Amino acid sequence: MNTKFIFSSLVGALILNSCSSTPKIEKLSGPQVTASAKELVRITDDVVAEFQPTLSPDGKKLLYVIRDDANTGYNKWSIRLKNDVMLPGFTPLIGNKTDRPAWIDNENFIFTYYASKPTIAVTSINKLGLTYVGQNAYGDFDADASLSPDGKKIVLTTTLQNTRNICLVNRDGSSFTVISEGINPKWSPKGDKLLYTKLSGDYYQLFELDLKSFQSTQITTGEQHSTNGAYSTNGKHIVFIGTKDKFSHVFLMKTNGTSLTQLTSGSSNETQPFWGVDGKIYFASTAGARMPEKSFKYGNLFTKTGSNITDQELSAFSYPHTDIWRLEPLIVD
Repeated sequence: MNTKFIFSSLVGALILNSCSSTPKIEKLSGPQVTASAKELVRITDDVVAEFQPTLSPDGKKLLYVIRDDANTGYNKWSIRLKNDVMLPGFTPLIGNKTDRPAWIDNENFIFTYYASKPTIAVTSINKLGLTYVGQNAYGDFDADASLSPDGKKIVLTTTLQNTRNICLVNRDGSSFTVISEGINPKWSPKGDKLLYTKLSGDYYQLFELDLKSFQSTQITTGEQHSTNGAYSTNGKHIVFIGTKDKFSHVFLMKTNGTSLTQLTSGSSNETQPFWGVDGKIYFASTAGARMPEKSFKYGNLFTKTGSNITDQELSAFSYPHTDIWRLEPLIVD
């Protein structure tokens, strides 16, 4: 296995070059929601940037990622747990050098661990220690792993020959198979399809891969980037991030590409939506986030691959300050 980094991890993508200053708490506000959404609720409001919310299968607990710019390199990133979504407080898990969690069940989760190189591992919210999925990293940047609904397969992304690829392995880490170029893979509720992001012309679009026929279908179009897609729990709808001009907002549509609906608007940026079993959409937003007294200067420490899809993948983690929010979409079937 090639051990050379094609690019440094997300934890190295944004590195603090200036000294920290005393945070200045600005008036908290929220993202603007359209008439197609209701019950907007703030879940976190810490000074650190918070990303990638994922609700447990029982709908009670929330895992999310923080980027603490008081640290450097891999140590910026760690995973936190809220044992009750709506109660204050959190529990730090594992420590630094961890991100991109996905629940396996109500106790165990799979995530990226930054050892000598980014590698997929599994751990429990109730026990110390971790177990690697494979004996070694599969490529130069293993990430975005999640377990199929039947518990037999793991989907992940990695860099091979300067390209971001979506791959499958057995739960025990065996039978590594590359199935497509792309990023941000998500299982359908039945486990028979994968939703992912890939460049199409000048814009990133959502594609759906049928795992029986291995036929891929583009399901978003238009002159905007469509990324970070995720299925609703019944598989009838998709939530995703639409980016046009300088703002990124939450959209939903039916899985056949019809009934496109915008859920957030305004001068904020949203990213990484997750559709929970409670019927609510969790996401990170820059709206109302606590801002430092001075702007930090960030340096770009990763080496770009041959495809600028790397930039698109990193951009979801690039906002200086974000909080976790949730809303409930008003859906007409």
